[in-house]
Amino acid sequence: MSELGTGYLIAVDIESVNNTPMKDIDFSLSFYVYPRQAQVYGKEDLVRIDRKDGSRFFVLLDSRKVGRGRLMCRATINDPQPHWPGGARPVVLTAYTGKCIGGDSRNYTPRPADDFDEGYRISFNFVTGLPAPDLAYIFYGHLVNRITDYASITPEMLVSPENHIVSVQAGEMGKTSCGLMEEGDKVVVLIPEETAYTATKDNGMGERMPFNTSILGSNGEQRVTIDGVTYRAYGEMMTTEGEMYIYVN
Repeated sequence: MSELGTGYLIAVDIESVNNTPMKDIDFSLSFYVYPRQAQVYGKEDLVRIDRKDGSRFFVLLDSRKVGRGRLMCRATINDPQPHWPGGARPVVLTAYTGKCIGGDSRNYTPRPADDFDEGYRISFNFVTGLPAPDLAYIFYGHLVNRITDYASITPEMLVSPENHIVSVQAGEMGKTSCGLMEEGDKVVVLIPEETAYTATKDNGMGERMPFNTSILGSNGEQRVTIDGVTYRAYGEMMTTEGEMYIYVN
């Protein structure tokens, strides 16, 4: 039983019956026990992680703001429909999240996750033990360590002061510098395997291209495991001193 005052990290999966990516559809989520105390989140307020099987959205909810009882969610979706005024049909779905604040959640049955209503399916997962910034990281920068291949990168290398690696919440990255490097340094981008992101490098003319693997490098085919999370490795070895820019899309 979770009591009032508990903070919840809620993973929300919304799927379209026609497989339109939810990152391309405008929607909002309202969580409530009592409608007058609803906590409303626009899509821009949510943490989004793009996975191979679609986008997952995360909500941080303070139960003190909604009260005791069955936690409900109302999703308001602007369903793209060219023949509707404004090009979108309003769809409103109400679902029980499966959590009863201050009560035994086992006494209630959440909405079946495999039912599509009005073309959309919504399901919930309450995440424990992970603070929001740790949901998914992308590591990028450069290494001075000697490595035989990108799969030999270790967690110790990522935090070593002689290397220059930073971590950011998983998401798209525009043109980003990996720093000034010497010949032999390794450009590194590590992307969580569960996400759909890929990394490329800038060719010096503002165009994206794969990393050079002819000497030492990887374009996602090599894997690195850090704290139980598997990452696809991208990067290459610098053949001259200079600066390299990368993209994540």
